[in-house]
Order: sequence, then C-alpha cells, then structure tokens
Amino acid sequence: MRAPSSFSASPGFALGVALVAYAASFAVLMKLPGATAVEPLFLLLVLGIAFPLLAWGITRGRSNADVKFSSASSKKAWPLLAYFALFALLVLGWGFTALNAAVPNEPMQSVAQTALKLITMVALPAWLFLRDGPRVRARFPASRLLIIFLVMALAFFAFQALFGRGLKTLGELAPAASTLIWAIPACWLWQTLEAGLCEEVLFRRVLQQGLTEITGSQVTAIIWASLLFGLAHAPGLFMRGANILEGVAQPTASWALAYSIVMIAPVGVAFGVLWARTRSLWLLVPLHGLVDLLPQLAPFIRAWTHLT
Repeated sequence: MRAPSSFSASPGFALGVALVAYAASFAVLMKLPGATAVEPLFLLLVLGIAFPLLAWGITRGRSNADVKFSSASSKKAWPLLAYFALFALLVLGWGFTALNAAVPNEPMQSVAQTALKLITMVALPAWLFLRDGPRVRARFPASRLLIIFLVMALAFFAFQALFGRGLKTLGELAPAASTLIWAIPACWLWQTLEAGLCEEVLFRRVLQQGLTEITGSQVTAIIWASLLFGLAHAPGLFMRGANILEGVAQPTASWALAYSIVMIAPVGVAFGVLWARTRSLWLLVPLHGLVDLLPQLAPFIRAWTHLT
C-alpha cells in the first residue's frame, strides 16, 4: 500500500521544517556572547552531510524497496510520539536529575543511570511497540557489515581524535599505561551497553523504524528521527548542568532547544542513514559505543578508579 498523502509524510516538508528549525536555532546561538558560526557549521558539514554521504556510499548495492505502509502503522504515531515526549521530559530531564541527587557517588551513579536507561530505552519501548510487530532483518551479510563498521569507525574515531575534547581531557587526567590497557576496552563495552544499545534501540529501531512505517518514506523518517534525537537532549541540557561544559552560565529553555537542534541533531543523521540502509543493530550498537569512547574515556576512568 502507498503511504498516506500528508505533509508530515513528505520528505520535502520534513526537510523544510528541519531547515527552518535549524536556522532559527542557529540565530538563537549566535546571539550569545562570544558566539562563533565556525563550530556549528563545521559540525553540520561533517556530521550532517559528509558522514551521511559516506554511510550511504558504503552501503550501496541493496534495494530499500521493502518499506511498507498500512493503516495499522499510522495508529502508532501518537502513542510513539507521546512516549518519546514523556521519556525526554520525565527521564532525561527530571528523572536523571533526581537520580543523580539520590546516588551522587561513582561508580554507583553510572550503574543506576544505565539501569534506568535499559528500562526506559530498551525494555519498555520494546514491550510497547515491538512485541507484536514484524521482525526486522539485516540487509547485509556479516562480512559486509564488518567492512561498513570499520570504515565508519575509522571516520568517527579520526573526527573525535582531531576535533573532539576527549584526548585533551584524557591528557589532563594522565592515567597510567596499565590503567589504559583495561580502561579502553572496558569503556568501549560500557558505552556500547549504556549509549549504543539504549540509544540505537529507542531512536533507530523503535522511533525511526516506526516513523518509516508510518510515513512510508525512509528519507522522511531519517529527518524526523534526527530532529527528535536532538530535541530529546534539551531537557537534560537545561536541567543537568551541561550548559557549564558549553560555556553558558545561565541556561534557558530557548538555548537548550537551539543547542540540541544545531549541535546534537546532525549526529543522528549518519546513524539514521546506516539504520535505513542496513537494518542492523549489530552494526550500530558497537559503532555508537566506539563513537563515545574517546569523549567518555576520562570520565569512565575517574568513575571507576576515583582519579581526580
């Protein structure tokens, strides 16, 4: 069956909304003292355009013609979006703020955060939205997925090493070589579980795949899911002190929304393309963990060894 003829299902309309939201958010950020356009435009160029094109290029060769729409799919739209909104506000915003206050010490705080994520980002959405749906199978054999993983991992790792803050914070911590030997693989495994599994199940398998079935369009689903991926971080930016890391003394709701769209949403595009082209969590989950390895390595070592 063909997808419904509606504005929300149109790739052109979705792209137009995303561009307007990005332009408005960009304008908000540029009003801040000392703001520069270099970093956000660079992130858009690399993460929002170049990496998605790379993901599309290395996954060519398989048809994506199996997108199906049914009247039953459209009934999932409001429950899916309602769950997403409640999750962003009650869990990423208020929930983690309350949890961090209740469990202030590491590593128990990280363990508690991961447990909450597994419940609200994997177990509960899978039970609500996946238990009665069709199984999704990977489009490529394991050997091809390994090649895709290696290419994208190298690209992301090089980007983080050259332009991220991870190596700088690691250098400031100056851990011993003996610590790095176990911390690097342990941190990758932890980020694969805590970030990779949780975020890819919720944002790609549940949200993006659900939007694909609702709209009948892979492109539309990637755009909406990437925009929502960014917006989901706004409550946490506003409520959990992430503004300090970004040099903003007094966070506002408008800043949190603008930052989530301009600086975070582009990151979801490449992963959205990879999901649409491969349908493989076995690819995306460890890749996501590797992307977060360098930024999270120093905090991981601090949490599990109490280094200062």
